[in-house]
Amino acid sequence: MSINFCIIGGDLRSFFLAKILSKEKYEVKLYGFDKLENFKECEKYDEMIRTSNNIVLPIPFSKDNQYVNMPFSDKNIAIREIFYYLENKTIFVGNIHQELKEELHRKHNQVVDFMKKEEFAILNAIPTAEATIDIILKNTKKILQNSNCLIMGFGRIGKVLAYKLRGLCAKVTCMITNEVEKAWAVAYGYETIKIENLQKNCTKLKQYDIIINTIPKTILKEELKEIKKETLVIDLASKPYGIDRKIAEQENLNFIEALGLPRKISTDNISKIHECYHQTIYMKKSKP
Repeated sequence: MSINFCIIGGDLRSFFLAKILSKEKYEVKLYGFDKLENFKECEKYDEMIRTSNNIVLPIPFSKDNQYVNMPFSDKNIAIREIFYYLENKTIFVGNIHQELKEELHRKHNQVVDFMKKEEFAILNAIPTAEATIDIILKNTKKILQNSNCLIMGFGRIGKVLAYKLRGLCAKVTCMITNEVEKAWAVAYGYETIKIENLQKNCTKLKQYDIIINTIPKTILKEELKEIKKETLVIDLASKPYGIDRKIAEQENLNFIEALGLPRKISTDNISKIHECYHQTIYMKKSKP
């Protein structure tokens, strides 16, 4: 069987990759992009899967753990439905739950998760941070210079975001969850606060003009009542999120849920995905 790709759903990353792979003379079939103008796609995704040996699924794979993530389509594919057809394939995907990955392995699929590759995850943090800054500039009346910013979490996104905000002369405090994060934050010269100290003394939240959460674990609930009404609160984390939506609405906070920001993808990021495809295909060719 010749090397070909079946791309199902996803954002502009998937669409741009289809163009790159097509230029390299791979056969590429797409499904789940019917909202894009002047674009023709395959009508039946099950037939696409049957005739393809490389299946490209979205990043993230699903936003609700029920349906495949297809932002450029009005169609829906249930996860259970698509899994029925996935057997003996090489599957490229991002942010798929471990139990789903294990299920795919049991059906003799090779699963390549982009987000498990450190270099990709780091580059993925760059468009997330830049898009977050764009949201800040559009949704606050204060200038960034000398604004007091709290970044909840100091992982990949927290590190890149803190660096870029301080480059714009913002005053950055990092909420850290462990001693390693604290050591990195201190090394970079940021103010730090422990998660438990912030929860015990939530009046500290009054001092911040901008609060950004990067941790997928609910941290601020009743504490949200201490936040100034004009403070911009942004949650970048996936479920179960870091900011209690119900209380944020009750308090009429200036709150923005900002998920999936890397859709505004960089060329470097696309190149890393593309490189991952080639490495996997080469390894398959090399097997005796």
